[in-house]
Amino acid sequence: MGKSLTKAEKLLLAAADLEQRGVRPFSAEDLVIAAWRKYPDAFALEGYPQHPDSNRIYAEIMGSKPLRRRGWIVKTGQKRYQLSNAGRLQAESLGWIGDSRKGSRADLSREQKFLLRRLLSSRIVEKARTDNIESIIFPDACAFWDISPRSLAKRLQARLESVEAVLAVAEEIIWDKGALAFTHGGAPIGADDIQLMKDTHNLLLEKFAEELEVIRARKDERLTR
Repeated sequence: MGKSLTKAEKLLLAAADLEQRGVRPFSAEDLVIAAWRKYPDAFALEGYPQHPDSNRIYAEIMGSKPLRRRGWIVKTGQKRYQLSNAGRLQAESLGWIGDSRKGSRADLSREQKFLLRRLLSSRIVEKARTDNIESIIFPDACAFWDISPRSLAKRLQARLESVEAVLAVAEEIIWDKGALAFTHGGAPIGADDIQLMKDTHNLLLEKFAEELEVIRARKDERLTR
């Protein structure tokens, strides 16, 4: 008898089934229903087996639980996700068989293409590329994320999610096709470029954690009156 699956592994396999059916990216609600149908004993609402326990599943995909911490799924938009390369490999190691690596449906919108080019050409990415990390200051980070030190929490959250989403989708396209080329020319973007931008983003989150907390605590006073 094989080892029993953890909740995170069960969710991973449910997500893999969704992508196999062409639901890519999938919403948090899609995963709630898929996981409940596939593993009702694990994800049904206690005392009400005919209903899924959505809160339990949301906690697994939105918090710091293994599914996100291990990088098995990536966020591509507001409450929208897709399997990462690591997630597919892990699903296959658990016995899942699929062909979702072929014919990726992931694509970048015009706005995302503009954002990706802006990120890659930013001064702060060049500093990271040349290991000039010590010279990075908070205004550099603000320019990278398209915020200001006086931004409100809502804008900060939106900008961080936009950056993470475009990098996740671009990484997926590159994984399928080998590189990301733009219609109007310019050098193609490769896996190393995406990794550099991801590393830069994560470095800034850590380096300027205190400054970001100040912004996160700043609400629009007009909305609280």
